[in-house]
Amino acid sequence: MNIIKKLFGKQQKRFDQLNKEQYGQFKLVGDIKDNINSLYGIMNHSSDLKCREFNLAGSNRRAAIIFISTIANEDMIQEHILKPLVIESTASVGKGRIDFEDIKDSMISANSVKVVKTFDDIVLGIMSGDTLLTIQGYDKGLLIDSKGYQGRTIGEPATEPSVKGPQEAFVEILKINIGLIRRRLLDSNLCFEKHKLGRRAKADYVIVYIKGIANSRLIDEIKNRLSILDVDSQATTAQMMRMIVDRPKSIFPLIQVTERPDKVVAALSEGRVAILMNGNPEAVIAPTTLPILMQSSDDYFENWIVASVIRMARLVGIFVTALLPALYIAVTAFHPDMLPLNLVLSITKSRTGVPFPAFVEAILMVFTLELLQEAGIRLPRVVGQTVSIVGGLVIGQAAVQAGIVSPIMVIVISITAISSFTVPDYSLGLALRLARIPFIILAVTLGAFGVAMGLLAGLIYIASLKSFGLCYLEPISTLYPSDWKDSIIRGPLWSMKKRPQALEPEDPIRAEIKRKGKRSE
Repeated sequence: MNIIKKLFGKQQKRFDQLNKEQYGQFKLVGDIKDNINSLYGIMNHSSDLKCREFNLAGSNRRAAIIFISTIANEDMIQEHILKPLVIESTASVGKGRIDFEDIKDSMISANSVKVVKTFDDIVLGIMSGDTLLTIQGYDKGLLIDSKGYQGRTIGEPATEPSVKGPQEAFVEILKINIGLIRRRLLDSNLCFEKHKLGRRAKADYVIVYIKGIANSRLIDEIKNRLSILDVDSQATTAQMMRMIVDRPKSIFPLIQVTERPDKVVAALSEGRVAILMNGNPEAVIAPTTLPILMQSSDDYFENWIVASVIRMARLVGIFVTALLPALYIAVTAFHPDMLPLNLVLSITKSRTGVPFPAFVEAILMVFTLELLQEAGIRLPRVVGQTVSIVGGLVIGQAAVQAGIVSPIMVIVISITAISSFTVPDYSLGLALRLARIPFIILAVTLGAFGVAMGLLAGLIYIASLKSFGLCYLEPISTLYPSDWKDSIIRGPLWSMKKRPQALEPEDPIRAEIKRKGKRSE
C-alpha cells in the first residue's frame, strides 16, 4: 500500500504541476477585454459561456461578469450580482470613489465571494457554476457563488423499497443529499469534508462522519486511500470506492451502496463513514460486513422477534439461492439413496424423455433465468415486470411440454430465483447468483462432497475478506457478544446500548434507556 501511495502520489503531483503550468501562469490583468478574451480562449469559446459588460452606475468604469448559463442560476445573478452593481453602486460613486473591497463587502449579496487572481481558480469556479466579476483597472476579480443546478425531485427508493419507514431517496444534486442527512441528524459534530476527484471532471465529493463517534484511524485511512486515486473523468461513488477497497477483485461487495438517507444516518450513528458525490444518487458506506448487507430498513419498524425471524429467513435464502441447484444435481446424480423411495421414483418419472442430464438442464434454466431478470431491468418499467413474469411462465411451461427440461428442475430454479430476491443488497445478490455456477460444476464432478468442499472454501474465502480493516464476517467471527444483537438476529432496541465494538467507536455508548420498573446499568 505504501508503494502504491508513493507511485500515485508522484503521478498526482505531476498532473497538478501540469494544471498549474497550463492555467496557473495566466493571471488577470487590469484590462477586462484581455481577461474576457483569455478566458474564452481557455474554455474554447463554448456556446454556453456568457459574458455581460456594463458600467458601474454613475461612472465610466467598465466591469464584466462571466458565467456558464447551463449550470448557473441566472435569476440569482440578476438580483444579487448585476442589479446591485448597476444600481446600488451609485452610493459609492457619490462618495467619489469605487473601491474593490467596498464592492466585495457592500454591494454583492451572494452567499460566497472569493478573491481570485489566476485562471486556474477561475476556470474551476466557473465550471462549478460560479460567476466571475472582473473590473477595469484591477488585476484581480471576484468569484461569486451562483450555482443553480436543476435535477429531479426527491422520490422513493428504486432499488431499496420498504413497507414502513421513510420513503425518500438521494438525488443527483450533492447539496440536496447533504440536506437530507442534515435534516435527520441534528448534531453539531456531523462533518462534511469536501474534496475533488478527476483530472478533467473535477467532481465534488464529501466524506461524511460524526466527529467523536467515528474512529479517527478509519477516517484517516479512507482519506489516504481516496487521495491516491487518479482518474481522468468522473467516476461514480461506487466505482471510486471499489478502486480502494482491500480486495478489488472480489465479487462480494466490500462497501455498502445505498440510496436511502435513513440508512446513511444509521450507519453514521454506529461510527461508520459515508461518501457522497455530486451527480450520483447514491451514497457509499464503509466499512461494511456480510451481516450488515443482510439488514433491511423494515427490520427496525417491527417487533424484534418478528424482525429476527425474517432476518434469519433471509440468511437461509442466501444458502438456497447459491446451493439449491447444485444440491439437486448432487443428490439425483450421485446420492439418490439419500432420498425417500417415493421421491426418487417421482423424480425419475418426471425426467423420463428428457434428453439432457441434470447438469445441462440446470445450466440452461439458470441462463434463461438471468436473461429474464436482465430483460425485466432493462425494459421500461411499465412492461418490464410483466415480461419477467409472463416470460418465465411461458418459457417454463413450453420447455416442460417439449420435454427439454423436467418439471422438478423448473421448480428448483423457481425457488432459487425467489430466494435471490430476499437479499436486500443488490450487489450481494449478484455475487450469489454468480456463485451458483462453481457449485453446480463441483456437484456434477464430485457430488455432495464437492458441494461441501466448495462451501468450506467459500466460507474460508469470505472470512478472509476485509473491508477497510474490518473482517467481513463481523461480528459473527469475533468475540463481541454485544454486537450479535444486531447481526443474525435483531435484538430489542432497549438492549442495544452500545455501538458495535468491532468499529472501535470513540464514543461506545449508543443510548441509556430506562424501562418502567427497571434502571439501565
